Amino acid sequence: MTFLLSLILLGATTYKTIQVDGNLDDWGFDELVIPDSPTDCPVTGNEIYGVYVTWDRNNLYVACSYKLQQKALLVVIDRGIGKGVHDINNLDWYPRNFQFYGMNADILIALWNADLGTGGVREITGEVVNNRVRTLPLPSVSVQNKALPGDSGGIEVSLPFSSLYPSGIPNGASIKIVALIAGSDHEGGVESAPDNSAIRPYQASPVRRFVEICIDADSNLLPDSGVVPVAVKKIVEIPEKPLKISTFQLSQRSIRIGESVDIDIEISDYANIDVSIYDEYGKLVAKRIWQNGVPGQIFRYSWDLKDLSGREVKQGIYIVVVKAGEYVREKRAIFVYR
Repeated sequence: MTFLLSLILLGATTYKTIQVDGNLDDWGFDELVIPDSPTDCPVTGNEIYGVYVTWDRNNLYVACSYKLQQKALLVVIDRGIGKGVHDINNLDWYPRNFQFYGMNADILIALWNADLGTGGVREITGEVVNNRVRTLPLPSVSVQNKALPGDSGGIEVSLPFSSLYPSGIPNGASIKIVALIAGSDHEGGVESAPDNSAIRPYQASPVRRFVEICIDADSNLLPDSGVVPVAVKKIVEIPEKPLKISTFQLSQRSIRIGESVDIDIEISDYANIDVSIYDEYGKLVAKRIWQNGVPGQIFRYSWDLKDLSGREVKQGIYIVVVKAGEYVREKRAIFVYR
């Protein structure tokens, strides 16, 4: 394909500054961290050809070569500081039915039908506002796109490290990245790069395969120089496990008002965790949500026997319901007395 052949530029190392104009001619194969087949998307007029990454001292540069027709392109990044979400189907911007395993959706680059006017770059805060996960524009970002619907083109983004890491680049920093083509709001995917076998258009699409790129291998809190990007990337694949609640413990089953109860949860696979407490009449009195539950970690909710309004609950039976993901659910009863 002549579009891709024009991108050959050998020996590309950091620090390299990219002119962000949507023209991918200044990217090289040494920066092609996610090559993808030009013929593997089952939906005509749509394709991901590859994802490119490099950086200089001040900016991380990301580009994607693609083709879109009445679909959305998403480039999802986890910058490795514990923010973002596991599930992006409830975002307030470009919500799509993807769940991420082994990475969080933290930074989202998105556009629809090759039109940047309907897209951009946002940070996924993880904060829930009006039942939606809040996203915010990432400061000082430069983004340009050159493509027409159904024709090959590219998007380029400059992400300042000062915006990605306001507190400074963490020791040994790495990013995780995957590109996706999806349908409309709340639909799943039709393609991913790298390939994920369970990508589906009208169901939840799990993303278990992505690329991780180390940007601070020498742990000096600065982006590494003299690095060939493809040499510091690896493909990560998270094996699928049956999702279950492997630990559900209450520190006590009978609790005097004025005390508190610790509710410990552990799950077998990556999922959101929801702990809800109901009175004996089915009214919700307390709730705790973790957006990014990871396996092998204990999540503790210390309930102080107060309701959602901050008032002490009455004496009686209360039901603790734990939900992992969409369908896994267990419950326990506790007695509250004076």
